[in-house]
Amino acid sequence: MRNVLIIQAILILAGVAVSRFYQGDAALLPAFYGGAIALANTLLLSRRITMAGEIAKTNPQHSVNTLYFGVVQRFVFVLVALGLGLGYLKLAPVPVLGTFMVAQLAYMLMGTRQAG
Repeated sequence: MRNVLIIQAILILAGVAVSRFYQGDAALLPAFYGGAIALANTLLLSRRITMAGEIAKTNPQHSVNTLYFGVVQRFVFVLVALGLGLGYLKLAPVPVLGTFMVAQLAYMLMGTRQAG
């Protein structure tokens, strides 16, 4: 999971740089915000996987339920965080969503790296 976080951090910095290049300094905070959501989402996943691994030692079915709850938790977190950033904080949507999406590519990059 640490490798995913490192790749995400690199992708976030690239997303922030591209946002700044195309939209100026006003895009820095929204781009970092979108990247922070992606990092927090990965940390929630990591925590849930660790918890499920511990639970699986004694109760495998409960471990699966823990993973399912983690999916719902992460989905709700992302929706609320994006809603807060775009609605309440009025951050520019392109840098927020662009950096968030680019950071999510870390999972795909790790998958292709492991397959190759």
